[in-house]
Amino acid sequence: MKEEELLKKRLLELSQKAYTQNIYTYTHFLNEYEQSIYKEVQKDLTFVDSHLEGGHEYFTRAIVIFGSEEMFGYKGEIPLVCVRISPVFDKFAELLTHRDYLGALMHLGIERHQIGDILVDKKIAYVFCFEHIAEVLEKELVKVRHTQVQVTKILSEEVKFTQKFQKKEGFVSSMRLDSVISLAFGLSRKNSALLLKGQKVFVNGKLLIGGDHKVETGDAVSVRGYGKFLVGTLGKQSKKGRQFVVLEILC
Repeated sequence: MKEEELLKKRLLELSQKAYTQNIYTYTHFLNEYEQSIYKEVQKDLTFVDSHLEGGHEYFTRAIVIFGSEEMFGYKGEIPLVCVRISPVFDKFAELLTHRDYLGALMHLGIERHQIGDILVDKKIAYVFCFEHIAEVLEKELVKVRHTQVQVTKILSEEVKFTQKFQKKEGFVSSMRLDSVISLAFGLSRKNSALLLKGQKVFVNGKLLIGGDHKVETGDAVSVRGYGKFLVGTLGKQSKKGRQFVVLEILC
């Protein structure tokens, strides 16, 4: 059975368990492609409330939680927590990357689906994960590359990460998805089309393979291997009918 079918089966099992046993259930951390599968089958799971939870506004990885206070009459605890990884000696700390932190977590034997996004802010990183993974990190993660670190579980309001954006603006032939992707990442329309066909493009969490899809202001577009951007304001059209658009690329 394909992984896609296995995930659909798992989503159905969790939704039915939540409904019949009156308890909250949840998935592992899903990547964007897996989230698109969830959104595809969500219309068949209307008998139970469900939503994605990633821990912050612009999440890439998230868990699906089945159940709600309105449905069950009690508020369940979200199993997702956040840990802060900071250097023991700030003076000697390296400027570590997302890859460095992920590699250190994998070295501990933690599987990728057990952790969500890793947000890096200068010499500090915030990792969203399950409670039991946070306990492992607090006990066992002592070094990332050559930097000694300390791990502390924190409340969501203690996350001091502010998403940064790089503004990019220009004219596109139209608001077609492939045209806007080309502007965002400096690609040819041919390469944008290849990314779409390769199932690497998501708009508002939904997988799209057609370049003729028209994007709108406020849409969030994610391209695997390149990044994510928000479609900002639209300006006036040129005399030749080209559309001026402002994009906000997540840094």
